[in-house]
Amino acid sequence: MARLLEHHALDFLAKGGIEVPGFAVAESADETEKAARAFGGRAVIKALIPAGGRGKAGAIKLAETPEEAGGYAADLLGQTVLNFPVERVLVSERVEIEREIFASITFDSMTRRPMVLFSALGGIEIEAILDQDPDKLVQFPVEIGLGLQPFQAKEIAERAGLTGDVLLGAARALIALYRVFCQLDAETVEVNPLAVTPESRIVAPTGVIVVDDQALHRHPELDGIADPNLTNGWRPLTALEKRMREIDATDSGSAIRFNELGDGRIAFMFTGGGAGFLAFDTMLRLGGDPATTFDITPGFVEEKMYLATKAILALPGLKGLLAGGNITNFIPIDIKVRGVMRALKELKIDPETFPVVFRFAGPGVEEAKELAAEIPGIEYHDASSTIEDVVRSIIERTREA
Repeated sequence: MARLLEHHALDFLAKGGIEVPGFAVAESADETEKAARAFGGRAVIKALIPAGGRGKAGAIKLAETPEEAGGYAADLLGQTVLNFPVERVLVSERVEIEREIFASITFDSMTRRPMVLFSALGGIEIEAILDQDPDKLVQFPVEIGLGLQPFQAKEIAERAGLTGDVLLGAARALIALYRVFCQLDAETVEVNPLAVTPESRIVAPTGVIVVDDQALHRHPELDGIADPNLTNGWRPLTALEKRMREIDATDSGSAIRFNELGDGRIAFMFTGGGAGFLAFDTMLRLGGDPATTFDITPGFVEEKMYLATKAILALPGLKGLLAGGNITNFIPIDIKVRGVMRALKELKIDPETFPVVFRFAGPGVEEAKELAAEIPGIEYHDASSTIEDVVRSIIERTREA
């Protein structure tokens, strides 16, 4: 997924029919001061990074004068906020807010349709609404074939407790948000807070748009704007994460999901959704320190497994490798093992000093065992060993090594 920077999100919201304040992007204190002066002196200064929670991190400032705005920008520029370097700031016109509303449209994987989330309790995170007063959050699934109808948008606003002009304005804003959601093939379009001014105008002083990576080829307007390599959701991608995305792009027949975890000692390549989560949790519970997470969807993945294993084992500080998964029925498991073994041979891995533990089970298990036996010392397990058994083994062996 790719999260748009806020100035791009505001631009698309404005084109979609939602009122937004004036805004500008600045790369220096002088540019910030000039922009604030154009907005009448009072302005909001925000670190322009693809992350939420900037307010709590102290990266959103309210300036009363252009000089104060420039000072805030000087403080923010060059900092690292929420793991992202601040190279630019967003300067936006101040909006007088009488009431705050939460409005979001996201794709719900459970119902496989868009879901409107709406609450009169704006300005706080959705988790806080669910925790403090879940009845205040209206959840409305949208029938994809029909879209969000005006009468439904009004019903949502009414269920949230809005009335009069505010109800009508909020309903129009919801229709506009849904329009943007569809036009961009978005995963999420959110405004929090959606502001109600003293004149009962509905204004979006901020905006979040997350688009689907797999739909980017349909949207030339997002070229250079939506960059899936900008972030993995909470920080910039590491060099290894970028390399893994390059490997994933070599073949569309399967998909790699990967994260680098920092200073871990065990290369973790345990795949298969629930089995991967169980193995990872078990490793943490038993005191292990995984360096990665890794998953790959079924397919003829020998080449990807080879390239991924080589890339992961290039990480400094690794002490061992755990690879495998639960019982696999979709493809012969020797395909995965063959890819891993190619990398281990090429890297001249010695399992006596760098422990390697496999747990692969399913069709092709005998062939997989024969492949693993080509490097003496690899510890091979099949379905007769539990996930906890193999996790405990790699932890103990890496400690001994």
